[in-house]
Amino acid sequence: MSFTEWKISGLWPRMRPMSISKLSKRFMALSAIGILVAGGMGTAEAANKSKLSIYQHGKPIIGMPCSTPLPLQTAVLMGGGKDVASAYTWMIDAMRNCNGSPNSVSGQTGNFVVLRAGGNPSYDSYISKQGPVASVITLVIPDKASANDPALIPYLQNAGALWLTGGDQGDYYKFWQGTLLEQEIVKQVSSQHIPIGGTSAGMMILSQFAYTADPYSVTSAQALSDPYLPGYMTLKSDFWIGTSSGTIFPPLVGTVTDSHFDARDRMGRLVTFLGRVIRDGWVAAKDAKAIGVDEQTALAMTYDPSSPSNWTGLVLANPDVDGAAYILSTVSRPTMAVTFGTPLTFYPVNVQKYPATGSVTNYQISVENGTLLPTNPY
Repeated sequence: MSFTEWKISGLWPRMRPMSISKLSKRFMALSAIGILVAGGMGTAEAANKSKLSIYQHGKPIIGMPCSTPLPLQTAVLMGGGKDVASAYTWMIDAMRNCNGSPNSVSGQTGNFVVLRAGGNPSYDSYISKQGPVASVITLVIPDKASANDPALIPYLQNAGALWLTGGDQGDYYKFWQGTLLEQEIVKQVSSQHIPIGGTSAGMMILSQFAYTADPYSVTSAQALSDPYLPGYMTLKSDFWIGTSSGTIFPPLVGTVTDSHFDARDRMGRLVTFLGRVIRDGWVAAKDAKAIGVDEQTALAMTYDPSSPSNWTGLVLANPDVDGAAYILSTVSRPTMAVTFGTPLTFYPVNVQKYPATGSVTNYQISVENGTLLPTNPY
C-alpha cells in the first residue's frame, strides 16, 4: 500500500558528495570485537577513552553499491518487538537501487552497518540472510569517547545502509549527539542518500523531535494528566544538530515519533508529544506531524529530492500481525491548553491509520481536560 497524503513544503539544501577514502587493510581484515586506533590519538590514550567494539559478518567492500548517490532517499521506521524481515529486504533492495526504479535493482552488494549503544550484537547473521549484502557490520558505541573515535570513519563512509537498533533513545542522545558519529551519519545519508532505519528507540531518534524517556518513560495517562511532568516528559529538538532542517530524512521534519504503539496504548502520549512540540514553538501547528508504529510493523518511506512536496510509504508487518502506522496532524489554529501541572486539552487531532493489510481509516481525536474523547470520522 502506498500513500502520499502527507505533503511537505520547502527545499532542503544538499551537501556536496563525500569522497570515499581508501580503507586500511585492518578494515578489511577486522573481525569480532576489534578496536581500531586512528587519526592523531596514541594507542594507549585511545584504548583508555574509547570502548568502541566492532563485529563483522561477511567481507566488507570499499565504496558504495552504486557509483553515484542514490536518486531516492529511503527510511524505515520499525515499531519494535520481533523484527520485520521484509523491512530489511526492502532496505537492502533500496541501497542497490541505482536508477531509482522500484522494479530494477542494478547495484553491487554493499555493507549494511548496524549502530547500537550496547547489548547483544546478534543482528549481523540475521540481516545477512534478508538480501544480497557484502557484509553486515555492527558498531557498538557506548559513550561519547567511542562516538568520537576516528576508527568509526571508514565503516560509516563505506556503509550502503545504516540501522539503529532498539534500546534506550536517551542513551543515543547522551552518547551520540554532537559527535563524530553523528556527523558521519549525516554526511552519508545526505550526500549518498543511503537508506537509514531503526526499530523502537532507533526509530524514535530519527525524527526531528525525539522523546528521550530520560530518566523515566511516561504512560499515556501520565502524559495526558501533565504534558510537562518532570522526569517523564523529556522531549528534545536538537539531536541532529549537523543538519539545517533538524533531521536527516526530509519527510521527518516537524515530526515526533513513537513505537510499540497499540500494544502499549501510546496514542494518548503521542497526542501529548504533538501538543508539546507545537506549544513549545518548535514547529507551527499546520506543519506538525506525529507518527506511531505498532510492534512487528514497519513504515518504509521513500522520498524523491527532485520532487520535495511529498513522500510515499509502504506498511510492512510480520505474517498474522494486524499492525499499522498512524499519522497525526492538526489544524492551523487548534484549541490547546498545554501547561505545566494541568491536564491536556487539544483538539482536533486528525489521525490517518495505515494498516499493513486492509483499508486506510481517517478519524479525529479530541482531548479535553486530560481525557481522550470518542473518535469521529472525518
